[in-house]
Amino acid sequence: MKKYIIATTALLVVATSAFSQGLVNFSAGTSVATRMSTNSVVGGPSTGTTAATSGLYYYALFASASQANVNGNTTAISGQNANYVFNNLGTGVPSTGWELVGIGTNWASAGRLFPASQGTSSAGQTALNADNSLTVQGIGGAAVANLVAVGWYSPGIGTDLASLESWYAAGANNGWIGQSAVANLTLGDGGLVVTPNVFGTGAGQVGGFMMGLSVVPEPTTLALAALGGASLLLFRRKK
Repeated sequence: MKKYIIATTALLVVATSAFSQGLVNFSAGTSVATRMSTNSVVGGPSTGTTAATSGLYYYALFASASQANVNGNTTAISGQNANYVFNNLGTGVPSTGWELVGIGTNWASAGRLFPASQGTSSAGQTALNADNSLTVQGIGGAAVANLVAVGWYSPGIGTDLASLESWYAAGANNGWIGQSAVANLTLGDGGLVVTPNVFGTGAGQVGGFMMGLSVVPEPTTLALAALGGASLLLFRRKK
């Protein structure tokens, strides 16, 4: 009888893990290795951690059960690049592509981030789970998932993924953007399987990453724009 109860309990645990949605934590900066940074020159190295002013930087977390890379890339990138996950979502569902999991932001301590909301679209963001974890829709608890995060400086861009996509599609001028390496983790199930954090130094976790300055308009372009405006004013005055 005792063996029967143990076996039944084990089966129930397996069944719960199989049918529940996976869970993940999305925070960084408690250790130096996981802190976020920026640079000051296009293509240049990091010049320091993100500012200690909350709400300046935003982060979007994506997950996939099938994609182990983003457009063939698994390492961190910054500035303008062809390998950002929001431009390589594939089908947009985790079984065959990448899907948005949630949004994070920085807080008033240099290089840190914490989760702010969860959902699979900009318009569909909702409150975090009671323990501040995020639910990975479409991937079960105790299942393995690949995860990648994109970060950006929000002034001039916006605070949601849709705003970031619009800014990038328009030329990605005058802003900071970067993407983490690809993490590979077993998702929590709310029970026996502990909910992992994307960032860390353990197996499958990734470190902090740099947001690089994107394209800045050439001075000659700005000068031509100014001359064009001046010429138009003169033409109007003559009329």
